[in-house]
Amino acid sequence: MKPHVADWSTKVRCARIVAQDGTTVRITEHPVDLVMSNGQVYRCDTGYEFTGYDDDASMAPGSFDLTGILDHGITRDQLGSGVFDNARIYAFATSWKAPIEDEEPNALAFLGKTTLNDSTYSTEVMSASDVLSQDVGRIYSPQCQWVLFDRHLGPTGDVIIASTRSRCTGPRSDPDGPNIDTFRVTGTITAVTSQYQFQDSGRTEADDWFTAGEVLFTGGQNAGLAPIKIKQSTSGGQFYLHGGTYYMPQIGDTYMMIPGCRLRLSEDCRDKFSNVINFGGQPHVPSTSEYTQVGRGS
Repeated sequence: MKPHVADWSTKVRCARIVAQDGTTVRITEHPVDLVMSNGQVYRCDTGYEFTGYDDDASMAPGSFDLTGILDHGITRDQLGSGVFDNARIYAFATSWKAPIEDEEPNALAFLGKTTLNDSTYSTEVMSASDVLSQDVGRIYSPQCQWVLFDRHLGPTGDVIIASTRSRCTGPRSDPDGPNIDTFRVTGTITAVTSQYQFQDSGRTEADDWFTAGEVLFTGGQNAGLAPIKIKQSTSGGQFYLHGGTYYMPQIGDTYMMIPGCRLRLSEDCRDKFSNVINFGGQPHVPSTSEYTQVGRGS
């Protein structure tokens, strides 16, 4: 049972969309903006529409759909580059006479598949209850299962990964394990080949130092968009990206970058980051083909 229910005669629905980098959009279906008791403003002119909501008393997760007009709160660039991938949505009801944020919680959900159509988009919203239907638990793997630094790059420098895969420098780890602030670098593009390749001739790191790492643009048209995985890096400062940049990079664009971990015990965890104590793989467990072999006589 809900701890509190908003006044049914003046009830209005609102939602708060929070991206992993902290970017927040507040919306309401009321015809005018709502100022909550804590001072937060929920806008009515953003072009959003709650196109459906269902919930019941069973264990089945509730769901709702959301349609919006681009460049009103959420931009095409942000959606296309993944800034709002897996963003959390806090849906709630309140009274337009005396609006209170999260007065009657309706759902905690995550942004799912988004479809762009000209200047509008529609997105599927997955309930947090869907997590109960997911397989969880660790598996045996010769490679490490953790995320390097327990963080990814974000507009403020780093975003904590709130998952069980965050143990590279987690609670059980060596306090002297790798720190993102020590390895994070900045630079400026000196040459551009394509949306998948650029160069910074000022970089002096060895081959593959940034391979499997991330780059976040802090200047130019791509500034503020989602970080991009690095497919390969060379000692001459050449960078090849897994996914192309949303806009074509330009000479002079600035960036922030962190090295990558290819999840190997010797080459990465020991030699590159001196963090073997937190290695999350099982490289010495024999494979099925080994332990099911039939013994042979001499």
